[in-house]
Amino acid sequence: MADLIPFKGLVYADSLKSSMDLLTTPPYDIISKEAQKAFYDKHPDNVIRLELPIPPNPETPDDNRYLRARKELDRMISSGVLRIDEQPALYPYSMTFRDPLTGNGRTIRGFVGRIRLEEWEKKIVYPHERTLQGPKEDRMALFKATACSFSQIYLLYPDARREIMGALEKQAHERFRATDGDGVVHTLSAVTDKGTISAVVDSFSKKSLFIADGHHRYETYLAYRNYRRSLESSPNPNAPYEFVTVFLAALEDENLSVLPTHRLVRNLSSGDLSSFLSALGARSSITRFSAADSDRFLDELRKSSPAETVIGVAVRDTRELLVSRLKVERGEGVKGLDTYWLQEAVLSPLLGVTPERIRTEDLLRYDKSASSVLEKVFTAREYALGFFIRPVPAKVIEEVSLRGELMPQKSTYFYPKPLTGMVMATL
Repeated sequence: MADLIPFKGLVYADSLKSSMDLLTTPPYDIISKEAQKAFYDKHPDNVIRLELPIPPNPETPDDNRYLRARKELDRMISSGVLRIDEQPALYPYSMTFRDPLTGNGRTIRGFVGRIRLEEWEKKIVYPHERTLQGPKEDRMALFKATACSFSQIYLLYPDARREIMGALEKQAHERFRATDGDGVVHTLSAVTDKGTISAVVDSFSKKSLFIADGHHRYETYLAYRNYRRSLESSPNPNAPYEFVTVFLAALEDENLSVLPTHRLVRNLSSGDLSSFLSALGARSSITRFSAADSDRFLDELRKSSPAETVIGVAVRDTRELLVSRLKVERGEGVKGLDTYWLQEAVLSPLLGVTPERIRTEDLLRYDKSASSVLEKVFTAREYALGFFIRPVPAKVIEEVSLRGELMPQKSTYFYPKPLTGMVMATL
């Protein structure tokens, strides 16, 4: 099934080991413009200059963010800031953190390797979310300019007995360690033992893989692979661009943390609000809380039965918090997801926020923090409505994917995510 290979990682020089906190960043798609500037200021060799460069003003075909990323990459390699490992390796990667929902300490253990790119219809790598065109165009331009992969796609694989990580950790030696802005400790190790690598690679020939995070990048890597093939008269089937760098974690790992991604709607007229609240009341059983009683509201949401379809709603103009138990026929696959019913029973019919409009218009904002949604609705008053989603188990991704279904966009938020810059790969 999956074709896994070790690789010679592009990494920071050993002399910079103590500076990894200053050199790495979160994935590009969760970095704000303010954070982007802050990472520039942290260190002159921060990976932000490669993964998410600040565009020049004005930006032209001869001077743009992607060409600047290429120049920075060349500089870092030629100066010895970055180097390529001498031996192919698989890279065990752990993330130790405090769960934002429970406060409990956890450690996720996975590893970084490369897998052969395969189209969805081959049913080797399974998606679970729809994608948008804009992010793919940006990443394609970066790949073309740099011929490099700076971050990993997050994949899940079945391994109920955790045999793969057990084998890798016996041979692992630590390479880099970094603590991110949330206090998550990221540790990258390396395994170069040929026997261990061969056994792990063989085991993946029998596995299907499920994307947890990185749908846009996976589709862009497929397009980039086809672009690179088009430049050659006899493409090499084992060329670096035929593979994608991934972080792999076991589906059954009890330490996987999937946070809900909440929704925010900016504007509603008073008449629209009244109609919306009336229609929502007709479609659900509602428990009401005041804005000042947010702790009880969130607790009610967390304790609600998984057999019910439950969403939370923050209403700016009435300063109310609603726990809405929707009267829908909850089923299997996507029909067992709160995000599906929020879209199909609330956003589309009651607010006109259809999937088609979401793809082309700026209608929704997303936020993984419940406290941030409360602040944006009730304190800053930036948004008219906030919708709170309950988390889903990681296993649901496998179930939905194998049924050939797609979740609404931003149905899951895997936390934490591997840092950009711990290990990279040339294409």
